[in-house]
Amino acid sequence: MLILLLLIFISAPLCRYILYPVVYAFLKWRRPVRKFTAPTAKIRDILNPDKDEWNMEEIKNEEIITISGSGEDDSFVYIQIITKNGIHSSHIRIFENGTLYSGSFDAYFAENRTIICGPLIIELRNPFRKWRINFRGYLKDNDGNSHFIILSGWWRCVTNARFFYSNAPLKSFTDVYHEKPLELAENLKTIEKYRTGNVFHQMGEYHAEIKIGNGEVVEHRYRGLRHRNPLNLETTSTQFHTYLSDGNAISHRVNSLEHQKLVSHAIIFRADHSVRAVTLHNSHSLESDNMMPVRFNYSSGKFLPFEMRKGQKLSHFNYIREDRKVVDVTALKVNSAIFTGIGFVVRIREALHTTPAKTLDCFPEYHATDSEKVRQVLPFGHRACQDKLLTGGKGANLARLQAITNDFHVPPGIVVTTAAFNEHVRMNRNIAEAIKLLDQNDQSANYYEETGKRIGELLIESEVSEELHNKIREWLPFSEYYAVRSSAVGEDGADLSSAGQLESYLDVFSHEISDKLKLCWASNFRREVLNYRKNYGQQLNPSMAVVIQEMNRNGVAGVMFTANPVKLDCGEIVINALKGSGEQIVSGVTTPDEIHVNRINKSVVINKIGTECCLNDFQIEKLSRVGEYLERIFGKPQDIEFVVRGDQVNIVQSRDITGLDKETPFEMYTEYNSPSIHDKEILTNANVGEVLPAPVNAMEAHNLTGMFDKVICCMTTQEINDVVPAHTTIGFSVAHRKIFFNLGEVVLRIWEMVEKDRITDIVIAGETLFSPEMFRQAAHQYGSVPSFFPLKRMYRMIKLIYFTSNSVKAKIAEIDKEAKLLVPTEDMSVEEVFKKYEELEKLWCDAIRCHTDLSMFSSFTYVLCGMLIRGSDTGPLSNDNISDFANVFSNNSRGDVVSADVPNSLKKLAKTIREDGLVKEFCDAEGNDSLKILENGRRSSQELQRFFDLHGHRGPKELYLDAATWEEDTDLLVHTIKSMLSFPEASDKTIENEDDIIDKLKCKPTGIRRRFLKYFIGQTHRGVAFRETAKNHLVSTTNSVRKTCRMIGKKLYQKGYLPDPNLWMHFSIDELKELNETRSAKLISRAVRRKQIASKFEGLQFPLVAHGYMSPIKVEIAETDASVGLTLRGTTVCEGKVRANARVAKTLEEAKETIPGEILITRYTDICWSPFFPMISGIVTEIGGLLSHGAVVAREYGLPSLIAVTNATQHFKTGDFVELDSINGTIIRLDQNHND
Repeated sequence: MLILLLLIFISAPLCRYILYPVVYAFLKWRRPVRKFTAPTAKIRDILNPDKDEWNMEEIKNEEIITISGSGEDDSFVYIQIITKNGIHSSHIRIFENGTLYSGSFDAYFAENRTIICGPLIIELRNPFRKWRINFRGYLKDNDGNSHFIILSGWWRCVTNARFFYSNAPLKSFTDVYHEKPLELAENLKTIEKYRTGNVFHQMGEYHAEIKIGNGEVVEHRYRGLRHRNPLNLETTSTQFHTYLSDGNAISHRVNSLEHQKLVSHAIIFRADHSVRAVTLHNSHSLESDNMMPVRFNYSSGKFLPFEMRKGQKLSHFNYIREDRKVVDVTALKVNSAIFTGIGFVVRIREALHTTPAKTLDCFPEYHATDSEKVRQVLPFGHRACQDKLLTGGKGANLARLQAITNDFHVPPGIVVTTAAFNEHVRMNRNIAEAIKLLDQNDQSANYYEETGKRIGELLIESEVSEELHNKIREWLPFSEYYAVRSSAVGEDGADLSSAGQLESYLDVFSHEISDKLKLCWASNFRREVLNYRKNYGQQLNPSMAVVIQEMNRNGVAGVMFTANPVKLDCGEIVINALKGSGEQIVSGVTTPDEIHVNRINKSVVINKIGTECCLNDFQIEKLSRVGEYLERIFGKPQDIEFVVRGDQVNIVQSRDITGLDKETPFEMYTEYNSPSIHDKEILTNANVGEVLPAPVNAMEAHNLTGMFDKVICCMTTQEINDVVPAHTTIGFSVAHRKIFFNLGEVVLRIWEMVEKDRITDIVIAGETLFSPEMFRQAAHQYGSVPSFFPLKRMYRMIKLIYFTSNSVKAKIAEIDKEAKLLVPTEDMSVEEVFKKYEELEKLWCDAIRCHTDLSMFSSFTYVLCGMLIRGSDTGPLSNDNISDFANVFSNNSRGDVVSADVPNSLKKLAKTIREDGLVKEFCDAEGNDSLKILENGRRSSQELQRFFDLHGHRGPKELYLDAATWEEDTDLLVHTIKSMLSFPEASDKTIENEDDIIDKLKCKPTGIRRRFLKYFIGQTHRGVAFRETAKNHLVSTTNSVRKTCRMIGKKLYQKGYLPDPNLWMHFSIDELKELNETRSAKLISRAVRRKQIASKFEGLQFPLVAHGYMSPIKVEIAETDASVGLTLRGTTVCEGKVRANARVAKTLEEAKETIPGEILITRYTDICWSPFFPMISGIVTEIGGLLSHGAVVAREYGLPSLIAVTNATQHFKTGDFVELDSINGTIIRLDQNHND
């Protein structure tokens, strides 16, 4: 017995200190929790959200979602939605200008990707990456006064999502097993429930604009926590989370289990994108009201404790939640050193009093049985009449209204169903054959108009069967007059309405019903109706039902909106009414009385046309009650048609108001913007400004940008931790639909090395980029560079230069070849094309990765040469150093630089045209006709074919998906060749060898340094050639992706799902897939609106560097800048001195006017500008680095050239006589007399 007791006594400590740690470590290894990251070698796997991510992020029953965040000026937003028993309950708190605004709303769970809870809309757009949050309604202040508030914008992640307890150390669960360690199975079950539970925490930025009442619109960036967890893991708890102004954020939770057990865990989201487990040092520091510091210790012990102090309490609020828990929230200021934020202390406890479960008014949809679907006539009272597919939108809504009459009346009636229409068409073969013609989805508008007109004529000429006549007479209620109204399938929905386009006939006698029935059927094929459906990608020939209803006359008719459709104000009812027929209002024939009813304070404002309003106070009040009732039943604001006769309200239609949930102008404008981890991110237009110069569309914003970012992230993190996050964007940032390079994230992670050696600035932008403040910020955000980093980076570069560069070059060529084979063909279905796109996208990613590797090879050798020229790996760059750079890089003896081969090929083509004697014929012809003339040439036809084979896939915006290649659009090509033919042939540039180059340097290296420099000059030239070859293959692969996207658009257009085959570019690939599955008119509407605002982003100019948010600039030039002697400075990329007239060209169209011999001044150049280089005598660009396109090609041609000349296109104008002195790095405006 003593032995047994001893074993038990010993086994308890063994379990606590040995067995539990071993088993817990085994479980973490055997059942790992997903981290939403990938090593750099497997970024293919995280390019897009997978099915699991969509499933995780879809709205679920029995779950809580909380979104909180703080902005500038101590403002904050706190939104919590609990979904229980199929009902959403939302609690909203907004703190603005020292006032707390509060409200709670309820609605039924209807969609798995959208929460619509009264005036609140939360819509999933991209799992763990992007949500739309829109609120437009009334909230109360602390005094109980209601205020109309508009809050709209986008929540985007700034960190990866985390399973909150996934990295919890075992000590977080000490209370679970400490008292009864021998109950191993039960304790481990509890631990695993939390560790693997779907408790997601993620930091993000809610970029929104807010307007309160008639106040000013204010833009905020609320940063903070979004978390969601199932109700079965929501217990009595204390939570704390905050987001500081330096980008560091903390989330802490203490959950109370039974028997006073606690589960305590916290994580810190660091500004360098790492996530660490931390432990609260003293739990009383959060609970107490004193100024005790709140300190979190890192679990790993490798970092100093993270400490912050509490400050002023800003607000305190509480509410009772639907799971019978009281939520008590305190918002207070916090600070850590000089960085500030708002902390939320959330206490959740059981309510003292039980509350009954919520129930809401609703009316579920009914779907007719097979036997009911064949009925040709149905009265409103029949349940099958509620099926929209059988009785159309109008008929089904009337049937539902009659089933829920409450203080209103629905005039009786019947519906001639879609079954009757289909039977009529079947019995009239000529009508059926004519309707089939509408299945051709790629015809002209005139074709559909003529076909629809013919169908209408055939329907009107046909005879209604005796059987249908008899059924109508059998079910028709007695009335002197009837209303006969069209009711098409698909009309009167929240996303699409055909109101006013289909025919309605009033005051119809019974013997006229058959004729009006046919006219209603015919209206289903009117030109306006067909165009409307075509423009929204809907079926052109849906079945048609017809409503025949008792006609109410001699009353007040009108339309009531339970939300103001202009202001989108859900707190205001708008009634338009007049004596007579409601059709007069809809048609606009008569101006009605307009009545506005405030639903909050019940005030009424009447804009009457006559001396008295056509509705009295009692009728207005009753109508308002009916409207509010119908809105509750149908769950959305309603558009209601009514007739009031005395005290009786007759409802003749009720449908959802269309367009209420459309994105606001602010949401449309900022839809693609990237989030900022803090207010001081460092963004640049350099490099990316010439590679990706144009605004992006939806496809590029969702797919191209994300892919480039993942590859850049690989380059950044490979030697640091080899981890690429799935959800966040690091390397690229989008603002105003323009892509910018995030210098802080990509370059300043190794700030110590960059600060010592400023060659990086010159390589990237041609000028100094970084300020001391930026280096101080990087030191705080990223800390010191790991000691092993330089060695790992050097090893990788040496390996790339000497061992793998050739294989990388061969790999991207193979990728290009494979991509061309994957381009879909016409005979494929759209589903097959989508699969081809998925395969191509992965190849595209691999191609970008290869190009990035070879670009790093090129950049690294540039930096090495710079160090050897300067004679040190640290220190500033002198003007002589930069001049030597230009001399070294402008003498490339290799002939395989692809970008330089473009102008060379055009020179050869011009030469062969001269040799074939086709100059006059070629120059006299226009466009493609000029190229057809070359078919007669012996050598010029071969040279043209060679050009298209090598460079035909290139052209303007060549890395964009909406671009056209030179082979597809030959106008620029023809224009350039004609200009070259009018200019004498230029002599080729003389290339010097490495020794001659070094001898001419101003800072001449000697000894071993000279030998190293001589060697690396060759490697530099090799790197440039490899980089340009890789880019050529990347552009070709992009062209294969582009062709696939076009094929998706074409296939969806042929199916009738897209109104325009080119509209695909305003969808993401996920939206296109959804469109193919759902044929959603809402998606079409969204894409059309994106297309409509695209022009707003064209032509915007941005600063070279922004330390904060990137905003457009307006360049204002002083009058003195027009004077002779104006001098601007830039960075030399090829030395020389020339005087000539200036050609200022901001666009390719302007560049077409270039006259041979001019000096070209432009913002940037890409491959499309290559044809101009043989014509010009010098070039100046505002944007560019040593490896930019303009720099590379200018050096190949020996053209005097400057880069990074700020606002050159603004200061100079075409025709100015200028001196470009790239030896001294200047461009000067001269007196025109010098030219003479």
